[in-house]
Amino acid sequence: MVNGPAGVFAIGVDRLAGTSALVARPLPDLAPASPVIGSVAVDADGNPRLVLDPAGLAEEVLRSHQESRPVAAGQADPLPILVVDDSLTTRMLERSILESAGYEVDLAASGEEGLEKARSRRYGLFLTDIDMPGIDGFTFVERTRADPGLASVPAILVSSRASAADRERGRAAGAGAYVVKGEFDQEQLLAHIRRLVVRS
Repeated sequence: MVNGPAGVFAIGVDRLAGTSALVARPLPDLAPASPVIGSVAVDADGNPRLVLDPAGLAEEVLRSHQESRPVAAGQADPLPILVVDDSLTTRMLERSILESAGYEVDLAASGEEGLEKARSRRYGLFLTDIDMPGIDGFTFVERTRADPGLASVPAILVSSRASAADRERGRAAGAGAYVVKGEFDQEQLLAHIRRLVVRS
């Protein structure tokens, strides 16, 4: 039995394979894990094992049940999201997170490529890094705000920069949200996206 914020849940299993003592370690930053995964541990043979979070499991089942309800009449689907980041690993992680949440995703490896793609297709949101060679994330957002064809598309900055000055610069550039990689929370990112994304 799990006593979660939404009430008491019962979790059933097919069988109990055994018990063991382990040291649970936090997941790496930006790891595209489901909320049901609480941590990771290494077994006696040196193999990594994911550790379930019972409360997270209960909340995810409840969320999935709510999302499976029929969509209200007239509610449109979200437009695709463009991820702009020069790090291949970050692009793949963010695409995994977004696609798992049901969004269509396009990728750009630079600010220049991002602007080219942004002008070739209608997007519902731009998700961009800041520190990139050439056009950085601040400039990317500023240029999309200044382009009449792109100004209505919201942007989220995702960066390792955490200073108040950088956050203020992101706001001044026109970003709708600022996410710090060192404080990354997958559900918080998805909440920002659900709030900002443009629907068809």
